[in-house]
Amino acid sequence: MTSRGEVDRRHFLIGAAVAGGGLTLGLAISPPAAAAAPGQAAAGAGAGVTCWVAIAPDNTVTIRVAHAEMGQGALTGLAMLVAEELECDWATVKTEFVSATENLRLNQIWGDTSTGASQSISSSQADLRRAGATAREMLIAAAAARWRVGPADCRARASMIVHPPSGRALSFGEVADDAAKMAPPAEVKIKPPGEWTLVGKPRKRLDVADKVVAKPVYAIDVRLPGMLYAAIAQCPVFGGALKSIDETAVVGMPGVRGVVPMPDAVAVVADSWWRAKRAVDALSITWDARGNGRVSSAGIAQVVQAGLTATNAQIGRADGDVTGALRGAVTRIAADYTVPFLAHATMEPQTCTAHVRADGVEIWAPTQNPATALATAAVAAGVSNDRVTVHRTMLGGGFGRRAPIQEYVRQAVVIAKKSRPLSSVRHGAARSRP
Repeated sequence: MTSRGEVDRRHFLIGAAVAGGGLTLGLAISPPAAAAAPGQAAAGAGAGVTCWVAIAPDNTVTIRVAHAEMGQGALTGLAMLVAEELECDWATVKTEFVSATENLRLNQIWGDTSTGASQSISSSQADLRRAGATAREMLIAAAAARWRVGPADCRARASMIVHPPSGRALSFGEVADDAAKMAPPAEVKIKPPGEWTLVGKPRKRLDVADKVVAKPVYAIDVRLPGMLYAAIAQCPVFGGALKSIDETAVVGMPGVRGVVPMPDAVAVVADSWWRAKRAVDALSITWDARGNGRVSSAGIAQVVQAGLTATNAQIGRADGDVTGALRGAVTRIAADYTVPFLAHATMEPQTCTAHVRADGVEIWAPTQNPATALATAAVAAGVSNDRVTVHRTMLGGGFGRRAPIQEYVRQAVVIAKKSRPLSSVRHGAARSRP
């Protein structure tokens, strides 16, 4: 059993702001009224408010990313939008994920942190460019005040503020603390595309080098002191339910700590995932298909085809006279195209680690929607949203599978809660985990 102190000291997944002072710039992009006051400090950061940009005394620039990285390159692309306007040295840029817990506490200061429909860049580009430009102007103003010159006479380039008339220069890190004390300007100038030096130009992705040497910690890699593991047998029919379990075969199996029944699944908790999987495979489980046992691809196709010709079908949009145009066409070509039902199978199985305590719950999850993960964990644990901590990781693939439906989060929390006083439980899908 793990003490609370041991778990609370772990730090390998907590997104910490740059330590040792510096600038942390907060911009309430959506909605503007959510902005924290200038000078508010982020947990573990220097002066400023916690939002998009942090600059350390050594000139390291940390850019916070609100959307998930699941192989699509958003981590790099979103950081480039900020860095373009910030005029920082790209070689000094690091990233960290926005915390869903902090986003809730700060009244959604980072806005929508969900990822889907290939919209990470398109939905964020205007706001992130403005965030970078605002940080740039604050740094310029801080340097100008130190030199007692007008900000209009200063320029930002490659993480330096320069004053061309006198030849003086200061690094971002040298003026970061002073910049953090300034109120963000109401209006900033955004660079026209013709002046871009990063956006639209080839750059090495920030995450690839670390991935080559297996440095990133994915959700499936999470290890906590005293952690147990759960493997799950899920009802093989959508909408089905658990009817009965015969646990005789797992009694006395090495490492097995318990069986947790759920409405549509059964989990076995053990001291290793392999032992949990062997045990869950040995269970004798009876499922109730609840009328869905005969659903097939052919049946689904028949329903879809019937909908195409139904007289009472709803038309969402109608442009022109398609029927008349086809009737008068000289040549008509007809073809039917069908695709099978596809599973959004990710390389990293659906997995979540949950630590349920009397005062709240912590989860480590590969989620496309951290706000949904937070709310799901809260409901499953029976606590308020403000008592949930979500640790975001990179995703081993997403494809929408980790977005609106996050049953793996709910299941992990339920298993951990029912397995108490166990310290934490990792849930992995029994049939898909290698």
